[in-house]
Amino acid sequence: MAKEDPHKEWLFFEEQIYTFEELNRNVNRVANILSTLEVSKGDKVAIIMANSPEFLNTWFALAKIGAVMVPINTTTKGEMLAYILNHSDAKALFIHDEFYPLYLEIKNQLDNIQHVICVEGANLKNSKMALSYQELFKNSSDIFNADENVKRNDLMCILYTSGTTGLPKGVMLSHNSYFITGEYTAKYIYEFKNGDRIYTCLPLFHVNAQQVTTMPALLTKTPLVLAKKFSASNFWRDMVRYEVTVFKFIGAMLSILYKQQENEFEHQHKVRLATGSPVPKEIWKQCEKRYNIRLLEGYGSTETATACLYNTLQEFRIGSCGKPLPHFDVRIFDENDRELPANQPGEIVVKAFEEHVLMKGYFKMPDKTEEAMRGGWFHTGDRGYRDEDGYFYFVDRMKDSIRRRGENISSYMVEKAITDHPKVLECAAVGVPDELSEEEVMVYIRLQPGEELEPQDLINWCKEHMSSFMIPRYVEFVEDFPRTPTQRIQKYKLRVKGIGQAWDRVKCNLI
Repeated sequence: MAKEDPHKEWLFFEEQIYTFEELNRNVNRVANILSTLEVSKGDKVAIIMANSPEFLNTWFALAKIGAVMVPINTTTKGEMLAYILNHSDAKALFIHDEFYPLYLEIKNQLDNIQHVICVEGANLKNSKMALSYQELFKNSSDIFNADENVKRNDLMCILYTSGTTGLPKGVMLSHNSYFITGEYTAKYIYEFKNGDRIYTCLPLFHVNAQQVTTMPALLTKTPLVLAKKFSASNFWRDMVRYEVTVFKFIGAMLSILYKQQENEFEHQHKVRLATGSPVPKEIWKQCEKRYNIRLLEGYGSTETATACLYNTLQEFRIGSCGKPLPHFDVRIFDENDRELPANQPGEIVVKAFEEHVLMKGYFKMPDKTEEAMRGGWFHTGDRGYRDEDGYFYFVDRMKDSIRRRGENISSYMVEKAITDHPKVLECAAVGVPDELSEEEVMVYIRLQPGEELEPQDLINWCKEHMSSFMIPRYVEFVEDFPRTPTQRIQKYKLRVKGIGQAWDRVKCNLI
């Protein structure tokens, strides 16, 4: 891109604008930093950074030298953070200074980290104990000879899912997975044209912002507008300011925007298309009419290169996830891995027609990989069905997991953190419907005999021992749980019971 169109303005971030040439020079500087630190092809490098040009510089530099990016959710802390850094064999860590305390808390538990490179913000309080990104960057050459040995089937990224039934699994994705996903989403979903600009406020530590926003923008030279985070109050103002024509969304974003008071900017923008999931059916048409945009819903996962099913501008059906993109075969299987006919719910399974598009496997987990990929099909663990016209519909999760605002939350990890509380005997975490979208976390707690525990105190404990997106919203104390004959907790009965009179931290202003 830098050779073909060096002066084209491609990246917009707050007040900063970068051309392809400027971006390439910045990436080269980081590639030289990595080489100086003896990071080479195949080495793992973790990233704990907010959305920023520095994140993109680091990601692209790692790709250029053939090293492997390990992006980590910026709210991950404690035991889970230590596990990911150790399990991934990360040799170095790039981290924004605001997250540096998370590293300090667990640094003595780490086995492999040799270098910590801190991207300094306005406050330099934490950066003195690490290498300074800014200092290294300033003193690094902006000329770098890329390693011609980097192949498209080489490993580009290990992205740890939040874990659905246990510890997080590291999904291995190749360079080809990124290229193919970028090419197909650009062609079949966005249908980019001259003058388009795509916007995302979704975190770069997820494949959504990486594979189906940054990559299609890069491969088609479509300018990328990157926001640090979602702001409902400033959203339409930013659409107008940056002349955005396409944006990505997940979870409750549409519902939150729809509940905002009408403002002048939502009628002045140039947005033609918004894509993501889920789209609440009850406000789908209202959103399209109010904002004068088209909405397209899709389905995918980290393992399936983010998007395998999607509605398109030519073929769409409200309420569905769309049809398979051309490079995917998607079917519905029963519990014996036999294909089901139309309108019968079963497990969504996925196969790619091209090599190295689906995940290469779970890092250092061959048994989990074999289980998920049995018969050559990736078993999503999600329940859905297809209609007679070939449109697919998501029903629910078959796994013991909770989906909250775009995050898969492991019930196991929530329960483990809470049962570590000295007053808690047992805990069961389930997902309950959220008024905006997807689910909220609810926990049922059985206390140790004779103990008492205030919900507020439990939440304070959770804030210290788990990532913020995992903290329960609802708490209910019980004498015992519904159980199977083998004494397993029957969670489906807890889900059916629902919220009821449970304590609600949102109503208590404990956000």
